[in-house]
This record gives sequence, structure tokens and C-alpha cells, in this order.
Amino acid sequence: MKGRFKDLCSEVSYSLEGGIESAGVKIHSISARPKTLDSFLGKVDRKKYSDPFSQCEDLAGARVVCLFMSDLDRVRAVIENLFKVISRQDKIQDSDAATFGYMSQHYVCTLPDGHSGPRYDHIAELKFEIQVRTILMDAWANISHYLSYKNEDSIPQDMIRDFHALSGLLYVADRQFENLARFSSQYAASAEHDIVHSGVLMFEINADTIAALLLKLFEDREAGSMLDVSELAQEVRSMGYSDLKTLSADILAGLDAARNEEETDPPEALPGQVDDGRFSRVGIARTSLKHVNPEYSQMMVEKWNSESFLDDEEG
Repeated sequence: MKGRFKDLCSEVSYSLEGGIESAGVKIHSISARPKTLDSFLGKVDRKKYSDPFSQCEDLAGARVVCLFMSDLDRVRAVIENLFKVISRQDKIQDSDAATFGYMSQHYVCTLPDGHSGPRYDHIAELKFEIQVRTILMDAWANISHYLSYKNEDSIPQDMIRDFHALSGLLYVADRQFENLARFSSQYAASAEHDIVHSGVLMFEINADTIAALLLKLFEDREAGSMLDVSELAQEVRSMGYSDLKTLSADILAGLDAARNEEETDPPEALPGQVDDGRFSRVGIARTSLKHVNPEYSQMMVEKWNSESFLDDEEG
């Protein structure tokens, strides 16, 4: 049966990756694998199964590790859209506050009706389990598994209080990460509204305000990644820029020179970027600053040389 369950895991993983990406949910990871023989036999013995292949519903298992608690419901919608859900167990919301551990959500599913043909006939009726967790839930599960504590009865009495405290701490941390994500999203939206639509530039320099400024100045260019924007924020702050108004003035002062450089020596597109022979928003801002701020230009030369050296060392 192992080959069939390996094929099922591949199909489930492929479907989850596509569905989650289409839903616009950023996650940490997706993994899928069949149960090992030792684990299967141990469960059969522990559960006293009389018909193991029918009763054991996690011979093929997938795990989705999310960033935030709010993503759990978004992934749930993806799972319910992709597969036939036979049962769902929410070990987070449905458990008592004193329940041991910091759990996850479990779904037992099959492929949806209509999957037939050589690719599906041998796996269409097989059950599989999907676990959905946050990063902190996954950390708890992995560490407690390593310590071989599957339930409260297996823990030394002197350690029970610490285990309950730790699971509660992780729950609070997950809630705080959720609050930070919500605040960050609200702050970015507010900054974009004020800077792009109202023209207000009296903002401190950070990744969100610079992203809004670049959108205002270079809406027709590729946005690039927020990692690039964060690096630009770090660079300009190290050069003494403290407000968007001064930064914007210097970017605009060097813009003609930057466009000339772009025309004579078009940049190569990075993976994932549109190859239109133009700088991204971050790229044109950096090039503009290079032409008006000698200290910034020197810093970028040193940074480029350092990165080139590291690339050579890694090569």
C-alpha cells in the first residue's frame, strides 16, 4: 500500500500548495508523507484495530504550518473547497482551557468526487489527514514529541505545572503575533492613504512609509519585495535621513540621472520580476540617491563589493 499512499501525499500536497497560493494566504510550510511502518504497527497495537487499513485514517498525512491564528480559518476554507471533508477536530477551540498541550486542527478527508482515470483511480477512495497549525503550535508539537510526552499522564508530576504554563504562554504569544500583524496591516494601509492620496510626507522613515512613498513616486514600476524595501529603509536611516520629505526631495533630485543610467545600462531582471529593462521602485530610488548623495553612493559600492566577495566565497 505504501506506493499508493505516497502518490496520495503528492496529490494532496500539490493541491494544497495551489489552493493556498490562489487564496493569497502566506504560510510557513506544507509537508506531506505516508505513515511509517513502525508508527502504523504501533498505532494498530495501541488502538486495538480489527481492520487497520479502514480504521487508521492518517496513513497519508499532510501538515500546513501557518504564520498567524487567523490563517487557520482561511486554510480551512481552502481545504473544504479542495477536498471532501469527512470529519474535523479543532483541538484549539473545542478543548478545555486546562487540557494538556497546545494542539492544532485536524481534518480527515478524501479526494473530491469526479477524480478518476489513471492518475486517481488507485487513490480516489483513500482517506488522509491534514493538520493545520501555527508555527508556535508546531514548535510545541515537535518538542513534546521529542520529549515523548503524548499526554498529561506521561509527565512527571513535578513538571505538569510547567507544561501547562508553557502551553498557555505559547497561546498568548500566538494572540500577540496576531495583534501585531493586524496593527502592521492597519498602519501600512493608513500610511498609504495619507502619503499616496493625501500627499502628506511628515512621517518617520520605516518600511511601510517608504513603500507608500515609492508607490506615490513610481506607481508604474514593479513594486519588488518588502524585504528590499526594508533594506532600503535601513540604508537611508543609516545615512541620516529621518523624514520622508527630505528623502523624497533627494530621490527626485537624482531622478533624471537615474533614468539616464537606466537607459544606457538597463538592469537585469531578478527572478520573479518583469524584464522590462527598468529598475524596480527600490532600484530607481537607490540609483537616484546614489547620484545626489556621495556618502550613500560610497556605502552602496562597499555593500556591493562585500556581497560580491561573499558570493565568490560561497561559489
